[in-house]
Amino acid sequence: MDLSQRRKKAVNWTSQENNLLIELFLDSYDTYYFTFSDGSKRGVKAVRESLHERWAEQLTRLGVAERTPIQVAEKIKKCIINTRKYINNNSESSSAGRSDDLSPYLRPLEQKLREEYSKQSNGYRFDISSDDGPLTFFDLLKDVKEESMSSKGVKCGDSLDGELDAEPSTSNVIDGLPLDRLSHMAALTHALDPPVAPVTPFQNFSLLPPFPCKNKRRSFEEVPEELVAKRRRLLDAELELVERKRYLTEMKIKYWESKTKKLDSS
Repeated sequence: MDLSQRRKKAVNWTSQENNLLIELFLDSYDTYYFTFSDGSKRGVKAVRESLHERWAEQLTRLGVAERTPIQVAEKIKKCIINTRKYINNNSESSSAGRSDDLSPYLRPLEQKLREEYSKQSNGYRFDISSDDGPLTFFDLLKDVKEESMSSKGVKCGDSLDGELDAEPSTSNVIDGLPLDRLSHMAALTHALDPPVAPVTPFQNFSLLPPFPCKNKRRSFEEVPEELVAKRRRLLDAELELVERKRYLTEMKIKYWESKTKKLDSS
C-alpha cells in the first residue's frame, strides 16, 4: 500500500476542543436525535452530517488542528459510549464518590443523559382514560393513523407520505387550514363517534337483547364533552406529526442546498 494512502493519525484533542464539542452537541441534542412521534428516524442521517460539518468548521477555527466531519462523528460516538458506560457502572448515589472515573468535560453530557434516561423510564403518558390503561404517545398516533385511514377507505398499513408531502394551494385554504385537511378532520370526527346498537320498531312489545361487546373500548354513557375533548387530542397529535414532518423536510432541503453550493463553487 502506498504510504500516502495510509490514514494519518489525528492530532490529540485538547481540553478546549473537548469542551466546545460537548457544548455544541448539547445545544443541538434534540436536533441530533430528532425523531417523529411514532419513533421513526427517516432522514436523520442527513441532519447529523450537516451538524458534523458545521461543528468541524467551528473546531478548526480554534487553530489547534483541522478537524473533519468524520473525526467529529467518531469523537461524539466515543464520548457517548464512555459516558453511558460510566452511568451504567455508577448509580446516582455512588457517582459522587468516583468523580475521577469520568473526564470533567463529559460531566454536562452525563447530566443530559441521566435526564433522558429518567424521561424514558417515567414515560410520556396522556390522561386519556381507556379500558386498556393509559395511552402512550405512540399508541395515540397509531390510533389516529388507523382511524384516519379507515375513514378514507385506505388500508392502515399505507404510508402517510403522499398526503403529508402535498402542499395546499392558497385558493383552497380557510382560516389557515387547507380544505382537504378540514374534510379529513370532519371524517375523523365522524369515525370516532361511539357505537350505537341498531334500533328497529317494537314487535309484540318485545325489547331488543343487550348489545354484545366483549372488548368495549369506550362507554356508551360518556358525556359529549369528554368525546369532544378526546377527538381534539387525537387531531392535535396528528397535526403535531405533520409539523415534525415539515420541519425535517426543511432541514433536508437546507442540507442539500448547502451541498449544491459547495459543488458549484468547486
